[in-house]
Amino acid sequence: MISSYQSYNFYTKDFNLTLSRKAADPVVTREAQYYRDTIGSIKTVDEFLANDRVYAYAMKAYGLEEMTYAKAFIRKVLESDLTDTSSFANLLTDSKYKTLAAAYDFGNTVTSEIIQTTSQIDALIGTYEQSVQSNDDRLREETNYFKAVSQTFTSVDDLLQNTRARDYVFSTFGIDPKTYDYETLRGVLTSDIADANSYVNSVIAPKVSDWLVQVDDLNTQLADPLKTPAQKEKITYLITQYTKAIDKADMYYNMAASFNFKADGSLDAGVAPMSEAQLKMVTESYVLSQPRLTSTGALINKQYYEETISTITTIDELLNNSRLSRMMLTAYDIPLTTSRADVKWALEQDTSDPNGEIYSKSAGMIALAKAFNFEADGSITPGKDIQDADQLYTTTSNYIGKYNDADEEADAAAIAKYKLYIGLTSNLDDFLSAEPAAITIREFALKAFNISPGEVSTFKLKQIFTSDPYDPNSYVNTMKDDRFVKLAKAFNFAADGSIGSPRYAQSENEITRITKAYYTAVTRLDDSESSKAAAEKEASYYRTRLQTLETVDDLLADTRLRNVLLVAEGLRPVDVSTETLRAVLISDLDDPNSFANQQTEIGFQKIAGSFNFDADGYIRTISNPGAQNERGLVETQRLYLTQAIEEEAGQESLGARLALYFERMAPTLTSNFDILADDALAQFIRTTFSISDETAGSDIDKQKQMLDRYLDIDDLMDPEKVQTLVQRFLALYDIDNGAQDPILSVLGGNTAINFETVATLMQLRSSF
Repeated sequence: MISSYQSYNFYTKDFNLTLSRKAADPVVTREAQYYRDTIGSIKTVDEFLANDRVYAYAMKAYGLEEMTYAKAFIRKVLESDLTDTSSFANLLTDSKYKTLAAAYDFGNTVTSEIIQTTSQIDALIGTYEQSVQSNDDRLREETNYFKAVSQTFTSVDDLLQNTRARDYVFSTFGIDPKTYDYETLRGVLTSDIADANSYVNSVIAPKVSDWLVQVDDLNTQLADPLKTPAQKEKITYLITQYTKAIDKADMYYNMAASFNFKADGSLDAGVAPMSEAQLKMVTESYVLSQPRLTSTGALINKQYYEETISTITTIDELLNNSRLSRMMLTAYDIPLTTSRADVKWALEQDTSDPNGEIYSKSAGMIALAKAFNFEADGSITPGKDIQDADQLYTTTSNYIGKYNDADEEADAAAIAKYKLYIGLTSNLDDFLSAEPAAITIREFALKAFNISPGEVSTFKLKQIFTSDPYDPNSYVNTMKDDRFVKLAKAFNFAADGSIGSPRYAQSENEITRITKAYYTAVTRLDDSESSKAAAEKEASYYRTRLQTLETVDDLLADTRLRNVLLVAEGLRPVDVSTETLRAVLISDLDDPNSFANQQTEIGFQKIAGSFNFDADGYIRTISNPGAQNERGLVETQRLYLTQAIEEEAGQESLGARLALYFERMAPTLTSNFDILADDALAQFIRTTFSISDETAGSDIDKQKQMLDRYLDIDDLMDPEKVQTLVQRFLALYDIDNGAQDPILSVLGGNTAINFETVATLMQLRSSF
């Protein structure tokens, strides 16, 4: 009779060889191939339970063969949402049921089709908010570039051929770089506005005069009561167009005044392309011409205020300067819609009279009145400046603190509208429609990525949103503009314009499995509140970050993500290099020669199967996913193979089977209750510590207390301690069951057991 120790040693001496040998068994090979070929086509729990062969394979793999008959019970397990702590599988004490539920995904924890997830909405809003600061940085960068390069121009063509500098000038003066006329711009830039024969005076000025006459005539027609509404609409349109042309011509004059190029495009000897005053005017106009005032613009305004306010001598001069007026109203929280008369009245009041009427007005009006030294007739108080040092400081500091309050309020309103309207979008056509709500959310999204609405047509947006931003050959990637790629990634539109599912590097099911496994692994060795809080923090970080991950390199660059992943899969982060992990993550598990499949540790195959990365490290498009991903398939087939080996060992020795089973389950156990809940594990422990079988009928809490005296559950994380328990169990099991002593077998020449094994058994005997 062969001993349990000998049988156990036969299977574990080279376990990888044992796995290979068992995998080559014709019956095992046939069942494994059928399962692999079939599971991909199964989409529902009904299909899974109806296929007896697949169902039996899975139940055996997860050690639940005795429950195969209970399909209604297993259905509840498989339909459990593992993200819900109160779901059916999570309430069961036997962890094998949770493991079974985690191996399949029948749509219970998959994020449904949605135009944007909460993470995507938050990311878009964050991008929108960051774009304000980014715009300010860009303005400074472009301004510094223009200041440096503008002094190197020797002719007008140097400017027009430098795209970056040219666009800076175009932006300053409202010129569309896509539609500008080269000859017109060259003529303007080489004009001397004091020369009647220059381009602006000889070509543009006569046009402006004609347009002004046309506008006067059109206004007269518009006042005609006999004109029909349709005629008035056309007249209004023409007035608008002429007015735009006049404004553009005015900008041409400003542009011509900003440069010193001669009519032939050259410069006079010793003359700079721009004087300091001209350069200051252009750079300030560039910053202030942007759709939104940035901090750089606010500082320019502050400097202008400080330089200009002392030149003002009356209230009317102050109010006639719209730039100063806007700044002082902003500084004192007075609506810009306040009438000139009301502002003038406040500035004329005597604030030294506590009973004065000014004190019946708003706090802003009172503060404004106190900030200036005007008399009732609008002149400056004799002996005083328009503002003393304290008044000036208060006004400018208030302005810097409040210049963007209105914009921030508008942002908050825009964000609220976006959150409200985005969830009402039913498809891409809806998103691109002319409805006010659609325009609101579309322009908000475009602005987040610094894309102006006029920069891209609806037709082009449709092409962008229906192409795959993760495919380097897709339409959006051929545009070679990262703004549009980011825009496409911010939404979940499918190729046909319908709303699709979010594309994550890991499914929701896998993220849940990893975070739970990580929390368990960390807290089982240290269950203090601080350890639990730290584990929860890292698990939460992993979940949040995985929803924004786009490439393998993003994952590898984040140490916290790598640590959570490796610890969850039972691997030590210090043992796995970045290069190794990358090779694993991009492995094709269908290829037996892939890197992951060449590793003996199954944790690597589970990691490879858990993510949706392609060979280049980008997220793949998974079409029609089945009930089980690659990780679940790898794990199921390995567990089936392990179960088959344990069954085979049990035919020779039940003790060997119990030892193999305990060794496999030990790292997953988190409490001695787990042992007591499993008859096989409980039998192993009772034998190992010579505990009477009669204790199995006593109170469970008392059994747990007794077991705690014998076994520290944390010891099961140490392979050496687990091996010591296994050896002790095997020796005592054979003694209890009357197996022949292996040493006597050796002496009798009935076995080929080697000397090392004999020495090991002698040590065990002496220790017992």
